[in-house]
Amino acid sequence: MTQLKPIEQKMVPFNGSELLGVKANDGNVYVAARWICQGIGFDKNHSDAQIKKIQSDVVLNKGASNMTLPTNGGRQEVLVIELDFLPLWLAKIAITPNMQVNQPEVADKLVHYQLKAKDVLAEAFLPKDKPLMSQSELIAYLAQQNVEREKAEAEHKKRLETVEKRLDDTAEILALNPTEWRKKVRSLLNKIAQKRGGHDAYSEVNSESYELLEQRGNCKLGIRQENIKKRMALEGAAKSKINAISKLEAIAEDSRLTEIYLAIVKEMAIKHSVKVD
Repeated sequence: MTQLKPIEQKMVPFNGSELLGVKANDGNVYVAARWICQGIGFDKNHSDAQIKKIQSDVVLNKGASNMTLPTNGGRQEVLVIELDFLPLWLAKIAITPNMQVNQPEVADKLVHYQLKAKDVLAEAFLPKDKPLMSQSELIAYLAQQNVEREKAEAEHKKRLETVEKRLDDTAEILALNPTEWRKKVRSLLNKIAQKRGGHDAYSEVNSESYELLEQRGNCKLGIRQENIKKRMALEGAAKSKINAISKLEAIAEDSRLTEIYLAIVKEMAIKHSVKVD
C-alpha cells in the first residue's frame, strides 16, 4: 500500500460518533478504518478482523493505505481506506443472525454506516461539484479487478503445477532400488553441474552433496570409505575392486545415510530445476 501524506484532517460527526477523515496529497479523501469500526460498536477483536480483511482483500487493498496521522495518542500509523471503497468494505461486513439477536444496536448502526457514512464524509471534504465514482464506474472497476484477480490466480496455479511437477520428478528417487538410485543420483548431479557450467562444477557438486550429508548425518564419509576397503582387503577382494569403492558405496551401506542423501540430492535438483529422466 502506498504511503500518503495528509493535507487536511477532520473529525467528522456521524451517528453519535466521530470519524477520522483525511484529504491526502493525491487529491482523494480517506477515512480511518478503526474509527469506522469503533463508531459501529465493534469490539477490539472484531475491529482487528475487519482491518485484516481490508489488507487481505484483493479489491479493498487497492483503496487502502497506511498514513501517519496525529491522534489523541500522538502520531501513529493508521490504516485508511479511500472514500469510494468505503461502501464496498461496509457491504462486505455481514449482519449475522447472532448480531441481530445479541447486538441489535450494532446491526442498526452497521446498516446506517453502509447507507450514509460515505455521503457524510464526502460532504465534509469534497466540493459539491466534484463527481464521485458512479455506480456504473464502480461496477466496471470491480469487473476489471476481477479479471486481474482471475489472471493472477491462473498464473499462480500454473506456477504451483510446475513446482509440483518438479517435486514429482525428484520424488521418484525415493522409490528406486539400491542399484538404481546410485545411477539416478549420478545423473542428477551431472545435470546440476551442467546447469552450473560443467567442467570444474562436476567435482564441486559432488563435494557439496557429500559435505551436506556429513553435516546432516553427523558422519565422516572418508573414514567409512576406508573401513570398507580395509574389510574387503581382509576378505581377499581384488585390488581393483577395492580401489573402485566410492563414497556412494559408504552411503549405500547405511539406510539412514541413504535416506538423508537422497533428500539432499532432491533439494539440489529442485533448486536447479533438474528432473529425473
